[in-house]
Amino acid sequence: MLDIEFNNVSKKYLISEPSADEGGARWRKLLRRRTDFWAVRNMSFAVERGEALGIIGHNGAGKSTVLKLLSSITAPTSGEIVVDGRLAALIEIGSGFHPELTGRENVYLNGVLLGMRRREIASKLKSIVEFAGVEQFIDTPVKHYSSGMYARLAFGMSRNLYVASE
Repeated sequence: MLDIEFNNVSKKYLISEPSADEGGARWRKLLRRRTDFWAVRNMSFAVERGEALGIIGHNGAGKSTVLKLLSSITAPTSGEIVVDGRLAALIEIGSGFHPELTGRENVYLNGVLLGMRRREIASKLKSIVEFAGVEQFIDTPVKHYSSGMYARLAFGMSRNLYVASE
């Protein structure tokens, strides 16, 4: 069974380039040429239930754009994206964390934002905390976490909360 399908997906952005006109700054803004920039072009792949997807590439290869497309942060210019289940992309480590909340509170907050029930989040909490290795600090505000603790908690949440439901 397929959980994610990317069918001939493309994403185009319009970027402005200053014109060669030597006029004033106000006119230069008005005379900027807009050109097409294809962040992703004609990409297709499928991920079946139980499989993992890793996206690697050099800077500017379109990795973040693919994650934004998958999580519906942005829409494709063309093509079709099918997602069966829940999905959230970890685009920036801890981007969903509130620094004043504890690790535990952030896990619950993120789970609720994904539409999970408290009982479902509670059943995954132990696994998240063990993976992150933050048992001793789970009730400490994440603003006091080291960058490694912060990253491990984010990855632990992505492994246990941000996966398609079976």
